[in-house]
Amino acid sequence: MLNDPSRPDLEEKKDILPPFKCRPHLSAFIGRCSVNTVDYKNIRVCHEFNLFGDHVADLAVGDATANEYCFIEFENATKTSIFKAVPRMTPEWSSRFEHGFSQLVDWILWIENNRNTAGLAARFNAPTIRDNTLLVIGRVRHLADQGLKDRLTWRNDQVLVAAKTVSCITFDKLCEDLSTRYRWFTN
Repeated sequence: MLNDPSRPDLEEKKDILPPFKCRPHLSAFIGRCSVNTVDYKNIRVCHEFNLFGDHVADLAVGDATANEYCFIEFENATKTSIFKAVPRMTPEWSSRFEHGFSQLVDWILWIENNRNTAGLAARFNAPTIRDNTLLVIGRVRHLADQGLKDRLTWRNDQVLVAAKTVSCITFDKLCEDLSTRYRWFTN
């Protein structure tokens, strides 16, 4: 599926969203990467979750008892998903990456501005929640050199929004993380 070496490029609507929609356990497992769920009976999974107005998370996974949620945005995986193809020594971040990142920033802003309001309580049955965001975009093979990989890692580790890490990983990293966690759970 996502880690198929014969498919270096992935389109969001055609290749990425459908496999997750038909595999609820896999969708829930992605959220487990960011949500500290203890009781799996409380996991909630929602594809195309309308957080507010125009803002829809491709996937929302949460623990309804602990009121902890992960909101996930999938973008495509092409050569220019993360960095622009420009003749510069230091390529610029792509518009696709910046679009996905900005969506996560808007979600965080809405949650922060709506703590203890009727709007947030209506969506989550709680006056406040703990939230994490995750942007999954691009492929490692499209990051031509170690410098580009280091820039993505640095941005992932160092850029905070409202004192929160906004996680940005490639599909390859997502597959690696899920495989590692699966092996850990099954041993």
